[in-house]
Amino acid sequence: MEGLNRAPDERVRAPSWAIAAAAALGAVAFLWAGWKAVSGSDAMLGEFAFAIAAGVAGFFVGRRDVTVIHRAIRRALEGHLEPAQALGRWRHGRAVADYNTLARRLSSLLDEMERSQLWTIAERNRVDAILQSLPCVMLVVDDDLFVASSNDRAEGLFGRGGTELRASNLFDLLELDDEGRELLREAFLYEQPLSNREIVLGSGESRRHFTMSVTFFKCALEAGGPCSVIMLQDVDDYRRLQQITYQSEKFVAMGRLAGGVAHELNTPLGTILGYAQLLNAGGASEAKRAQYGQAIYSEAKRCAQIIDNLLAYARRDRCVPETCDINAVIGIVIDTICNCRGNRYNVPIDVDLCECPPVLGGSGQLDIVLVNIVMNALQATSGSAREPRVLVASRVEGASAIVTVTDNGPGIAAGLHNRIFEPFFTTKGGNKGTGLGLAISQSIAVSVGGALHCDTTFRGGARFVLKLPLAQESSLGGTGT
Repeated sequence: MEGLNRAPDERVRAPSWAIAAAAALGAVAFLWAGWKAVSGSDAMLGEFAFAIAAGVAGFFVGRRDVTVIHRAIRRALEGHLEPAQALGRWRHGRAVADYNTLARRLSSLLDEMERSQLWTIAERNRVDAILQSLPCVMLVVDDDLFVASSNDRAEGLFGRGGTELRASNLFDLLELDDEGRELLREAFLYEQPLSNREIVLGSGESRRHFTMSVTFFKCALEAGGPCSVIMLQDVDDYRRLQQITYQSEKFVAMGRLAGGVAHELNTPLGTILGYAQLLNAGGASEAKRAQYGQAIYSEAKRCAQIIDNLLAYARRDRCVPETCDINAVIGIVIDTICNCRGNRYNVPIDVDLCECPPVLGGSGQLDIVLVNIVMNALQATSGSAREPRVLVASRVEGASAIVTVTDNGPGIAAGLHNRIFEPFFTTKGGNKGTGLGLAISQSIAVSVGGALHCDTTFRGGARFVLKLPLAQESSLGGTGT
């Protein structure tokens, strides 16, 4: 299409001598035939002369039209698609008309092709700009594992220009370790796409971590057609940021833990210090000294309990797991609470237990979990609900036993569901709670392979769900309760 000029208004014309000759012969033949017809001397000869004159005129006109077509074709071959002009509606004149129709259609087709070519070039430039602006290294690899094309980041990473880079073998270009070479080899061997697989490029001080993604597509029929795209993303800075974030989170957690311990121990220690000063000052009666000593003992015991709770939370036993009857543990816990610690709340506890096989976890461990959950439910409903009630239920789902403790208290405020299991976080005012009960309970549940969470979908109070794995005799080797 390039170099092809189309001028619809310019027409290819025949030489003027051909037109003049044809017109003169036609006029002579017409006059002579007319004279013969008028004189009546030889009508047959007149008709014959007229036919000869008409044939000569048609010959010159046809020759002129053929010349017009040939010139138009030669002009088209030179890149000028122009219409031709015939003398009349002779046989060759119709051919000239057909040529003009073809020329118009070709002109329209060439215009459309030119527009399509411009659009294709614009799209190619747009795609190339997008690929060049990618924040990762891009390599297009052919079927022989040679680089077919790349972006600017690839040239910057490997320190090679585009021409030199395109002549490089992929495995020679990437300085992979043995694990990375095996990963890439299997990917190309089985045409297995990869997504964000971490690899190491270089060695020594130039060693850097990358994530590699490989995508395969159909190769071209001719040899050397591109067949895959490799994306490399440098993640060294991201890994370094991850490590910094992890260390920061550890320090924050340690600070919160230290602050919580200091807060919990500060109150009983202050009380101990105050009563110790009173004892040291003297002058108190025997009864007062006994009262001071009892207070010091109680506060010291409270400090010891806080330390024991911290140790229980931090302990991760790795012994052979015990098993127990969870329904039996629930019964013992409810009887103990109703007869001792929980009788002052005056809140009825309903029970809905289904038959459950033995579960993983010792009765002493699960006793702590259930006591904490049930006591929290009693404290939440006491004095807040019109008809306070707590329901403890059990059921079996698949390979797990599910224990739920439901109360109709005020529930847990939105946004606190994820914090209630944090150490030292509590919604109880005063000295009513240390904020370790739920944290320890969750730690115990996780240690036996279970889970403890708050049901965020429950409305009309709070519901805690304890999930415990069922004991498998084959995996326990006959371990008893």
